[in-house]
Amino acid sequence: MPAEELKREIANGVIFWVVEEDGRLVAVMGIQDKEEVALVRHAYVTPTMQRKGVGTKLLRHVEGLTEKPTLIGTWADASWAIAFYQRNGYRVVPNQYKDALLRKYWSIPSRQVETSVVLANARWMEARQRAPADS
Repeated sequence: MPAEELKREIANGVIFWVVEEDGRLVAVMGIQDKEEVALVRHAYVTPTMQRKGVGTKLLRHVEGLTEKPTLIGTWADASWAIAFYQRNGYRVVPNQYKDALLRKYWSIPSRQVETSVVLANARWMEARQRAPADS
């Protein structure tokens, strides 16, 4: 991520957490408070550290920073990312909610809305089930 984009993301409220090993950055993940939800943002683990629990530990850490329902947006073609979040208890949000969520909580182009998915934790799914049918 270019330095200017990082500055913009921090200015927009994304709080980044990192994992280092021997002084080397091996993982990064951000969390952003957005009204009634929290968004996991910019999650990356270096390839040599993937499948070693680093991403899961970092995800658990950022989840522990909020009691709000947590949402994650990613590319629909990013099957590895979707599988990671599903292994960690997230579920793909039904298409009937996806576009509205992406437009409400993310600032992304229409084409990216079309080619993305949203995953949600159990808190969001439970809140959705309790919501009135017309909302």
